[in-house]
Amino acid sequence: MLNSAGNSRLLLILPFMALGTGAVAETVRFTGEARSQGGDTLFYTEHHEQRGSCEGPDWIPETNQVTYRNPDGEVIAEKTVDYSEAAERPGFVLEDRRFEQRMEVRNRGDRKAIVDWRISDDDRKRFEASIPGNGVIDAGFEVMVRKHWDTLVNEEEGVEIRFFAPTRGKFYQFEAEPADHEALDAEHVFRITATGWVSTWFVDDIYLGYNSNRQLTDFYGLTNIPKTPDEYYTAHIHYGYEAPAECG
Repeated sequence: MLNSAGNSRLLLILPFMALGTGAVAETVRFTGEARSQGGDTLFYTEHHEQRGSCEGPDWIPETNQVTYRNPDGEVIAEKTVDYSEAAERPGFVLEDRRFEQRMEVRNRGDRKAIVDWRISDDDRKRFEASIPGNGVIDAGFEVMVRKHWDTLVNEEEGVEIRFFAPTRGKFYQFEAEPADHEALDAEHVFRITATGWVSTWFVDDIYLGYNSNRQLTDFYGLTNIPKTPDEYYTAHIHYGYEAPAECG
């Protein structure tokens, strides 16, 4: 977790690209269960429906519709992700029904990231930031790992990225690298670590688990779903695929 409620807003991550020319579009469905780290308390579930296609061994989503439900099955939030502008820098809209918060991030021509954030009726923020070449936004983390799969898996080397924190409207320096974590029973595990001066704001790294088909199976860290109006869940999310893509 971050070292203060205010800094917990720095990241909105949750843990997910554009259709290749001539590719045949299809739909992939998968579900995530967000539970307490080191425990079995269910916080919420995620229900994903992605539209996209295969490009070689990789599944390339174009859009993603996500519904978040509490343990009683009630919808608590909805999210729409648009990968059409840039695979690693998708735009998205996240609406939380419990606290009536709304976060929208737009990728304008892959040059500017524009944020409109409604925290409450009386508290709204707007940011604009230039997008760096190695920039990553929101679900683009998953795309970034697949793009650098050979470097991370075969060469076992790290990749430097600039991750966008929409609640601050800035890109910050991070590194993705191969790792191990006792809580993740995944074939491949990667750690996302803040580097440079920004690293002093963080306590815990983020871990991503993948299977041999390059599908995301685990997310371990700070999520993008609020626990309170000022604090986000820190969870272990395990993903299961109802209708996986068969990319070869």
